[in-house]
Amino acid sequence: MTRPLFLKHLSRPNPTAAAAVLVVALAGAGGLAALDGGFGARSWALVAGVVFGVALQRGELSLVRAWRDLIVLRNSEQLLGFLAALAVAATLTLGALGLFGAAAAPEHARIGPVSWLLPIAAFAFGLGSVIARGGLMVHLRRLSEGSLIAAPALLATFVGFVAGVSLWPWTYNLAVVGAPAPWLPAAFGYLGTLAAQLGVLLVMAAALWRFRPKRAPDLKAVAVRILVEPWPAPAAGALLGALVAASYAFGEPLGLIAECATVARWLATLVGLAPPDLPGLDAGVGGIVVPRLQGFALTEHVVIVWGFVAGAFACALASGRFALDGFTLREGIEMIVGGLLLGAGAMTALGAVTGEAIAGVAIGAASGWVFLAFASIGVLFGLKLFPPPVVPEQPAEPMG
Repeated sequence: MTRPLFLKHLSRPNPTAAAAVLVVALAGAGGLAALDGGFGARSWALVAGVVFGVALQRGELSLVRAWRDLIVLRNSEQLLGFLAALAVAATLTLGALGLFGAAAAPEHARIGPVSWLLPIAAFAFGLGSVIARGGLMVHLRRLSEGSLIAAPALLATFVGFVAGVSLWPWTYNLAVVGAPAPWLPAAFGYLGTLAAQLGVLLVMAAALWRFRPKRAPDLKAVAVRILVEPWPAPAAGALLGALVAASYAFGEPLGLIAECATVARWLATLVGLAPPDLPGLDAGVGGIVVPRLQGFALTEHVVIVWGFVAGAFACALASGRFALDGFTLREGIEMIVGGLLLGAGAMTALGAVTGEAIAGVAIGAASGWVFLAFASIGVLFGLKLFPPPVVPEQPAEPMG
């Protein structure tokens, strides 16, 4: 789709406009701090969202792309980026808890129940990611880059959340209630769990290391490498892992599932698809609290979305990646089908790649490993059903 002429200038690197967007976002964080009487949950959420958007846009992190690159291009950089995120998040989180001798896990730690339904939900999420060409955060990033194909994908994902909430009484009673929620530090301690997890990640990295891309020395200016060219995935992954650890320090693990589920619960209850009382969600399960929505407010879960969009949009402007792109009818149908699987899978699993897998592994939860493993199996199955093209895509249009 041809870009309109009045937006053509946005498809060229524009660090000045990017800086203006970031200044506005930081000013918004300052405004929230003034309203809240200090730097608190909402101010942190806005800053965290901006950093989140920067990490995903600059590193183009995506679980589907990671496995696709390895299978088609024999390139392991994206997978190494995810391993870096897991390693940094676990090192900082478990290391800090062990150093300070914490008696228990943080209040909202992402220690999810491991039931027979979790692998199914994670598999559906992974398969939906292939069909929709990316997960929730990938499509938010695409929307920030001007890709209109993200609109039907995000809408269908939310409908999938509504379906997941509507099925929650059945899900909870049949699978979630009474399911164990293994927390590895309870058996091995913080440092023992950290050592075991880093050992597993090191073995994985060693197996992938020979497939890493061989790069010639980059003689471009530092500003160009940071603002214009994509970052190496391990660098972006390390930033994401540090952000997950910092979010634990501020009391709320990184992720968007809680707010999506809250709004989906309100809508499902309003149209009669779900009862007013949903077991487990009010008190919280797996670190996720989904209360009844009393009214739309500028909560930290809403603010982090705006921050993410602002950070990704600023990076798209800085790198010249912003472009209004349309989509075909077939692509729209794929986004709807994949989005439905994404939303229902994430709601049933009580999280996605960042909130369930990375934040879960960071705290030593078995649920994080289970989700990551079966979501990857779903991705691989989807790539088998829908083989990617042999010719690699241009960097401007990564698959999520």
